[in-house]
Amino acid sequence: MTTAQELSKAADDLRAFIDQYVPAQRTTSVLPDISRDYTKLQAEVMWGGIWQVSGLDITLRSLATISAQCVNGWDFGLQHQIRIGLTLGMSPQKIKGIFLQLLFYAGIPATVFGLTQAQKVINEQKKWQEQDEVPFKAKWLGSVEKKLKRASELRRGYWGQQADKEIEASLAQELVPEAADLVDAYNFGEVWARSDLSPKERTVCILVALMCRGHMKQLKHHIGYALDMGLSKREICEVFSQAGWYRGWPYVEDALKQAKAVFDERGI
Repeated sequence: MTTAQELSKAADDLRAFIDQYVPAQRTTSVLPDISRDYTKLQAEVMWGGIWQVSGLDITLRSLATISAQCVNGWDFGLQHQIRIGLTLGMSPQKIKGIFLQLLFYAGIPATVFGLTQAQKVINEQKKWQEQDEVPFKAKWLGSVEKKLKRASELRRGYWGQQADKEIEASLAQELVPEAADLVDAYNFGEVWARSDLSPKERTVCILVALMCRGHMKQLKHHIGYALDMGLSKREICEVFSQAGWYRGWPYVEDALKQAKAVFDERGI
């Protein structure tokens, strides 16, 4: 049996590390004065509980949370989670890479806002600023046709021939083919080719964004792609559980329903 005292102690131990760079004036610092009961719930359920459940690496938990907070658009929460990611060892380039990937799933307003918040946090610490000054090297292709070719090659390599055919046969390709080609070319042909995030990390970003936006049909497809990518059944479920604490638990239930359908179809 896990006691509330054990959860509280686990929360204190984790936050002693991840909060080492938190400014004293952050918005949530006033919570104990407003509601000690709320603070107790947050510490024991979130920091002492969900953040420390086995089955998902803590860096992936951080990445999932940043993605969820990007969709939410709350600046204080997003800044805090970016700070945690940097404290855990993510580079500024990796943090910014999250928002590049989410551009195609959360949209321009959310990701521009996310990037501006990320830069504010990076500028808080000299060592993060110095890391940020190291240029990221990306090999951009010179034409949409070359990008589309690389996009198809990457999709087949990651998810197989059938997944590539499904994307190429989308309604967007049928009804707005020029826009669809641009999205496919730059999402799969450029962003997915970058090394700032691993393919597994990109998959986590996409699963979270689709869950938090409520795009369940698309989510079901990407759960299958996540399995093809090598994520385990447990990892996929833990991604939803982690993000759900920041978006709301009903979203977790809906996402798990889609996951269960995919797992049953594949007999896993």
